[in-house]
Amino acid sequence: MPEGTVEVELIRGHGLKDVETFGRSDPYAIICIGSEKHTSRIIHDGGKNPIWNQSFLIDIPDGPQELDIEIFDQERHGVDEKMGSVSINLSELFLLKKSPACKYEVQLPNGNHHGELEIALKFFPKVHNGSLEVHLMEGHGLMDADIFGKSDPYAIIYCQKESQKSKVIDGTTHPLWNQSFTFNVDSEITDIFVKLFDKDDLGADDPLGSFVVPLNKVFTEGHVPPTRYKVTGPLGQPQGEVSLALKFTPWC
Repeated sequence: MPEGTVEVELIRGHGLKDVETFGRSDPYAIICIGSEKHTSRIIHDGGKNPIWNQSFLIDIPDGPQELDIEIFDQERHGVDEKMGSVSINLSELFLLKKSPACKYEVQLPNGNHHGELEIALKFFPKVHNGSLEVHLMEGHGLMDADIFGKSDPYAIIYCQKESQKSKVIDGTTHPLWNQSFTFNVDSEITDIFVKLFDKDDLGADDPLGSFVVPLNKVFTEGHVPPTRYKVTGPLGQPQGEVSLALKFTPWC
């Protein structure tokens, strides 16, 4: 998953399980992403419907993709009692960058569900500044779009608002490009997009599929060795593979 900052807006609870025998619970929440942990304020006598309206900014490295929230009742004497928990997968947030206020079911310690937490989320990808080198190596079993003979494949690589085109390899479904392309990166970019085409002398070039290359690993490690990426068609059907390698050099 990409590096960046997650903003967690803890809005309120709805119908939580009140664990106090007398009076009302004093709920607070512990919010975790990976090893990063934040604690909300305590809502004294908040009971079943505590209102926090509190936001937290959590910096995350590459890796964590789960947000965990545990709710406790503060005890004036003794150990705080757990009121439940919520786990949210962040993969969709990383793609959409924003999730409006939603209610998430609270799971009790016994596994049952009782009440909801209302939470809004935002993701701010880390900005990387530097030079990204894409080494387009070869294709494997690409689609044959020609009725007679074989396809003449080429690739277009899209990075931010820039695109670069490879050379055309005549008459093969296993093209060997062995070409490098350099892009200047200076914004919140998380992946590059590659489209493949069959060069036609008559009429429009035929699409051979496309694939996405995530950049989180090259940003954190500086390079990605030759890796095969699955090419898919418009309906997600497999249409071969392409090998490429990545290198990222930060600007000083």
